[in-house]
Amino acid sequence: MKLTFGLKQYIPFAATVLSLATVASAATAYINQIGYRPADPKEFALVDGTGDIEIVNAAGQTVLQVTPKASSYWAPSTQNVQLVDFTALTVPGTYSIKQGGQVLRSDLKIADKTFEDVAKAALKWYYYQRASMALEETYAGQWKRDAGHTKTTVTLHSSTGTSGTIESSKGWYDAGDYGRYIVNSGITTYTLLSLYEHFPEYFNTLKWNIPAEGTLPDLLAEIKYNLDWMLTMQAADGGVYHKLSTLQFPGDVMPAKDTGKLYVIGKGSAATFDFAGVMAAAYRVFKTFDATYAAQCLEAAKKAYAWGLQNPNKAFTNPSDVATGSYSDGELSDEKAFASMELFISTGDASYKPTIDPNKTSIVPAWPEMYGLAVYAAATHATELGADAETAKSMLLQYANEFAYAATTGFGVVMSNEDFVWGSNAVAGNQGVFLLYAYYVTGEQKYYEAAKKVIDYLLGKNPLDMSFLTGFGTKSPLKPHHRPSTADKVTPPIPGMIVGGPQPGGEDIGSESWECKDYRTGVPATSYTDDRCSYATNEVAINWNAPFAYIAGALEALNAGYAPSFAAPGVAKGGTSAIKPFVTRNRVSVENAPRLRFDDQKVFIEKSGKRFDLKGNHLK
Repeated sequence: MKLTFGLKQYIPFAATVLSLATVASAATAYINQIGYRPADPKEFALVDGTGDIEIVNAAGQTVLQVTPKASSYWAPSTQNVQLVDFTALTVPGTYSIKQGGQVLRSDLKIADKTFEDVAKAALKWYYYQRASMALEETYAGQWKRDAGHTKTTVTLHSSTGTSGTIESSKGWYDAGDYGRYIVNSGITTYTLLSLYEHFPEYFNTLKWNIPAEGTLPDLLAEIKYNLDWMLTMQAADGGVYHKLSTLQFPGDVMPAKDTGKLYVIGKGSAATFDFAGVMAAAYRVFKTFDATYAAQCLEAAKKAYAWGLQNPNKAFTNPSDVATGSYSDGELSDEKAFASMELFISTGDASYKPTIDPNKTSIVPAWPEMYGLAVYAAATHATELGADAETAKSMLLQYANEFAYAATTGFGVVMSNEDFVWGSNAVAGNQGVFLLYAYYVTGEQKYYEAAKKVIDYLLGKNPLDMSFLTGFGTKSPLKPHHRPSTADKVTPPIPGMIVGGPQPGGEDIGSESWECKDYRTGVPATSYTDDRCSYATNEVAINWNAPFAYIAGALEALNAGYAPSFAAPGVAKGGTSAIKPFVTRNRVSVENAPRLRFDDQKVFIEKSGKRFDLKGNHLK
């Protein structure tokens, strides 16, 4: 059948096509949905935009007009992206972004203490993950729940090399499941201990409504709840058991309904060395609050390390009857280096002192990659480490320079294709922490700015246009893979959780009722679904929250005037050199810049208090 169109029929069709084309080509602005600090460098990402950007205040007045930077291709999303620098806007408020008369968005915020609430929420989430205790409404609000896993006597699995039972309780549930794992607790607890050790004055007073633990600051009270559990996992011979879990993952039930038998499973070098390093650091942090507890931590660290020296290559793999998280790691020298470094710093005993290997390349920390923590410690303890401190600093800056450059292109974040692995948001977070260490030891603002861009990315300046932190942002995850948030019959998920983030592996895709439909987009940075089925992109985990909490907390502490004791001069905001965008670091200061002057109808140039004629001759 042949169809014909008269002119009157064709025009509306053409108008519709043109309208759709206009919509399809409309620009999109991607911002940090929580906001920007007035004095910070500030930028957002723009895709498919043409022309200058106007930023408009609540009264409808254009307060800033900006020309976007040249576009650059970002491979993880296959997009050409323009970065828009609006650092010049410093007045707190909520603004709209316009281009060509079109409002791209109306939720651009500038505010003081921008990340204080998200830092508190990310840290309070550990309270929601507590095992063995009820969460009372006073602290948990609508997410109150009964205590789970209260039975303290647990069975030793044959994989531990022994039999019988031990007494074990407390600790944090690891992720969306209810297992407790020493290896993942290792990097998590150390990251939070470091946050306190770097900014004790700030965290001595910061509170977020959790049960008191004597006179401890909230951050240390929360850390101690997990340390107490970790201490129960050390065997009499000094070795440390790998994990405490049921044999299989539970269904979508609340902790109190997970009544499967608990087992202590495995014992190996990774868990033991991780434990030793964490306990050595805990000694330093807790000794001013509770000398007895600190001494207990240090003795446990020494005992674990001694076992590790006798068993340096005892790798853990899941026994055949166990299906919970394995956290298996075949390379164990990095855990040993981490434990050695922390024990040396805490004791001064040269027998523990490791030598930093400048040829190590995997130095951005992750649970199986602990060498970077030894590099951090060496770079920040120059007096104790001497030449090794310089080696570590050089290693740190080599990568940090590459990261800082990468953050000037694409979405303004370090991430590349290979970083979009399971838990990609933790990769981003650990890159941000890495950059902050570079900032601490040098004071160079390019590292601060690149680290801040990581939190911009995680809070919305990304190609999914979403904040990856539950409960915060214009658009955030509503259905995380997290059993309490699924089973509690409360519509909003527990706030303060960083979801794993996009990655193209599709490990949770399948035809079973509990599996996901295919959400992969063909590109890494958008292969994500906000669905409870997606443990590969939308689960939460304690080690994913930790670097985010560190960055948010450190940025707030720095801008409150605090800096780590080892930091270079001027690192704290308000110190000898204020934080400024690194792109201006080589410009001549305003005070010393040449200025054109007029005096009694004569024209001259003034620079640094001296006067020159227009030919450059110095005027006496």
